[in-house]
Amino acid sequence: MRTLQTFILSAEHENFRLVAEKLYITQPAVTFQIKHLEKELGDKLFIKNGRNIALTEFGRLFYREAKDMMLQFDKSIEAVTRFKQGFSKTVRIAISPMLADTILPSILREFIKKFPTIELSIRVLESNEISEVIEKGEVDIGLSCMEGFTTIKSVKFHEETVSLVCAHDGYDSESGPVIDAKDLLEHNIIFSDSHPTYWNSIKEQFKSSGMNYRLMRVNQSHVTKRFVLEGIGVSFLPRSIINREIMEGRLLEVPVPFIELPTASMYILYKYEYQLESDFVKFVSNFHYS
Repeated sequence: MRTLQTFILSAEHENFRLVAEKLYITQPAVTFQIKHLEKELGDKLFIKNGRNIALTEFGRLFYREAKDMMLQFDKSIEAVTRFKQGFSKTVRIAISPMLADTILPSILREFIKKFPTIELSIRVLESNEISEVIEKGEVDIGLSCMEGFTTIKSVKFHEETVSLVCAHDGYDSESGPVIDAKDLLEHNIIFSDSHPTYWNSIKEQFKSSGMNYRLMRVNQSHVTKRFVLEGIGVSFLPRSIINREIMEGRLLEVPVPFIELPTASMYILYKYEYQLESDFVKFVSNFHYS
């Protein structure tokens, strides 16, 4: 592997002296390793190019193979290290930003308690990207705000209400003025498109309501919540992402009698029903959400 590393650096820097400096060895040692590798492979890897070197056609081919070998070596070392640390299997999970900001910590905590020998690898992706990485085999399971492709199995594991929220006005619930939802929506920026499924329904109802309104697209729920907390505008957000702020008195939930508020759903996506995937789906489906 050290010889492969020397070769890869030589191919990238095209100068044995620079490679020797980077590896803290002598230039003759670099030359010796390359010549030994050429003898093993039975062909020349480099040609002289003035004071520098350049890959031969055979060298360019072997460069790609050497990179793949080093990558596989690194993966194998990671696998062995995980085994030594007590992990028997790895579940690769893709999760949308909204779910990563709300349900993921509690799910992880309980899953690790129940399955201490299973390692979790997490990727945060937009919901509309999750099916694709499952289809490609880059992850095993997705936790998404939208259903998957037709080739991907989708299990709805949670559904919750959506609420209109604004920054707290400083009044208590008894002495404060009643907030009129129509007035609030017409005189504030409305942050939209923070969720991949329910915003189309809300926009259609806006159009038929006869209101004057101003939308600003923000495609991340936690960013939308931050903007609302700062008093920049208002938005419709799922209950799970605003629960804490409402309980702490930092956000106000405003009734909207003239709009039929949609719900936000959460889905587990997976392609294969292997034991590991089935155990995770069962665990998440039986998880209690507040």
